[in-house]
Amino acid sequence: MDHLLVIAALGALILIHELGHFLTAVKLGIPVERFSLGFGPKLIGRRSKGVEYRLSLIPFGGYVLPKVDDLDQFYSIPGRKRILFSLGGPAANFIITYICLLAINIPSYGFRPDMFLVPLFQMVQMTAGVLISLGTLFTNPTAMSGAVGIVSQGGEFVGGSVPRLLYFTAFLSINLGIFNLLPVPALDGGKILFAVLERMSIRTRKLQLPVTIASILFLVVLMGFATVMDIVRIFDFTSISN
Repeated sequence: MDHLLVIAALGALILIHELGHFLTAVKLGIPVERFSLGFGPKLIGRRSKGVEYRLSLIPFGGYVLPKVDDLDQFYSIPGRKRILFSLGGPAANFIITYICLLAINIPSYGFRPDMFLVPLFQMVQMTAGVLISLGTLFTNPTAMSGAVGIVSQGGEFVGGSVPRLLYFTAFLSINLGIFNLLPVPALDGGKILFAVLERMSIRTRKLQLPVTIASILFLVVLMGFATVMDIVRIFDFTSISN
């Protein structure tokens, strides 16, 4: 049951992340062609008010696709709007992190003014911890964990406790937000980086598509490696337990 709760939390965070992009696009007047949970072939979907909402085959993430006919039309969207659009998803994750931590702290602090500050300090500590962990991955890549490991470790951590589930959701959410802000072209941070580079030289546009494709392939390999490491760790733990 705890593992199912972690799966549900992970799915909800992906949905919230993409909603952040979608609502930002609507606010900025960027037309949206597609809102997808998952990648690849469509499983189910429907179109409403010009937007196709779909559930896709590969569940590791999602995307919001602006309604453009070609790259020239995409680049006609002002760089400032594209940056804000990219920031919308991570911002939604940081907001959810704050809400989860606030819900955990209410029983301890009550409705006092400083109660609203405590989650902010906790978020700073979490962010520092995530950044340190990202640094250690370069020296110890075998410590990397993917969706399988998140569900496995998360189920054990939650242990039927609502506060622990909220804390783990907050931890997952801030990880998702920070990860997407990394300057990797396929991620939100990479899109922001290219929008900034455009202001320095418009020639950088020619690099964005090939570099993005290469980074997508890199992320696919990385996710595959992390999943293999998760399975190895689970089977090693099982064999030791037996």
